[in-house]
Amino acid sequence: MKNAFTMVELIFVIVIIGILAAIAVPRLAATRDDALIAKNSQYIMGIMMEISSYIVAKGESKNDLREMSSLLQTLDGQGRLVVDNVGKSAKVKIGKQVGCIVVDINSSGTTELLGTSFTPTTDRICHQVQAFIKEKDYPLVLRGRLIKY
Repeated sequence: MKNAFTMVELIFVIVIIGILAAIAVPRLAATRDDALIAKNSQYIMGIMMEISSYIVAKGESKNDLREMSSLLQTLDGQGRLVVDNVGKSAKVKIGKQVGCIVVDINSSGTTELLGTSFTPTTDRICHQVQAFIKEKDYPLVLRGRLIKY
């Protein structure tokens, strides 16, 4: 009667563990990417909501979008934001793409439009966030003649 495993049994177990690991590791990486996509999508939607709420409440917009959104301040602190105070816009870095999504306010007379624009990209995470946001849902009319009551 034997008291130990043979070499063949040990190799067989190691091969099975290797196969399971080869299946599980890509799944874990995809889950991490999905979480990044969800987090960044929520950031962009939150930024749009904060800016629109600020403008509706105050009746005016600021040149520096960071003054109207705490989420933009958070992204700026993380080094993921480029702000253009003259053009009232902010370029958000998502994945490896700087300016993946640009949030801007277009002012003409008494009308202000809050919009997004997307930079063409090959970065998977940036592309997925862009697909989630849907550029066609914007511009959002914040105030002015175009609002219908």
